[in-house]
Amino acid sequence: MQRILIVDDEQNVLNALRRELQGVYLVEAFANPDEALEQCRHAQFDLVVADYQMPGMNGIQFLKQFGRLQPDAARLMLSGEADFDAVADSINEAHVFRFIGKPWDSAELAATLAQALAHRATLLENLRLAELCRRERHWQRAQNPDKLYQVLVVDDEASVLSAVTRDLTVRERFDDLHTALLHAADPESPVERHDFRFNVHTATSPLQALERAKQVNYDVVIADYLMPEMDGLRFLDAIRQMQPDATRILFSGHADKEVLVKAINGSEIYGYIGKPWREHELKNIVSQAVAYRNLLRENRHLAELMAG
Repeated sequence: MQRILIVDDEQNVLNALRRELQGVYLVEAFANPDEALEQCRHAQFDLVVADYQMPGMNGIQFLKQFGRLQPDAARLMLSGEADFDAVADSINEAHVFRFIGKPWDSAELAATLAQALAHRATLLENLRLAELCRRERHWQRAQNPDKLYQVLVVDDEASVLSAVTRDLTVRERFDDLHTALLHAADPESPVERHDFRFNVHTATSPLQALERAKQVNYDVVIADYLMPEMDGLRFLDAIRQMQPDATRILFSGHADKEVLVKAINGSEIYGYIGKPWREHELKNIVSQAVAYRNLLRENRHLAELMAG
């Protein structure tokens, strides 16, 4: 039976969730996030549901520490009080699979947990078969420093497209220094050096971008939220249907909390970039998106080799 960890400082919430989930899953519930983290050092969980507003440690901080202990567990955020910044951090820092509001709908909660666990099971099976393939066939990752990763940026402002293109394609002298400063600011967070090169395609029209997507396979798609013809979420949903492997990033200065929740739960975005943006933050999120996509594709490819 799958093991689920619930962390919420409200005992009535813990009791309600335990009643709904007990019998279907093995449930452990904690009102204290520090005690929950200590338990994670001794027991493995398939999924965690964490509240955002908790004394001493909020849900983002908890999930980041939990992720270092158990990176393969699915992560869900539960909150009725999270603000815009909290939801954005849920995407970019905690990498939650879904965001669940309070009060929750029981049927929706059950479906979300089942979906998260099924997604996790697929990733873990691909990882298992990929590792087996690496050992048995002595497979090594091909190094191709000249590879150009295809990035599609869609925004109705041409000046924004020009600025994003420059930020992603021009290598600055201070990139290595910035990486070092990031690590100094958070030594517990490993900073990987991804020296990816990007070929940036731009479009001011979502419909035009969808036409291009019929011709080019993209590694990353970045879309503004407020655009004529269709908003960014509808566009990213259409891209997800056409190119499910493309990592999706929402880009906006006008999105609110509800939009970000829809972006997590519906469009399944990897990251969120606010406007105005910082160059290094943009590069960092896009590089992480490429690294994440590469790992998933490689594991799936090797798993298919083993299964076939």
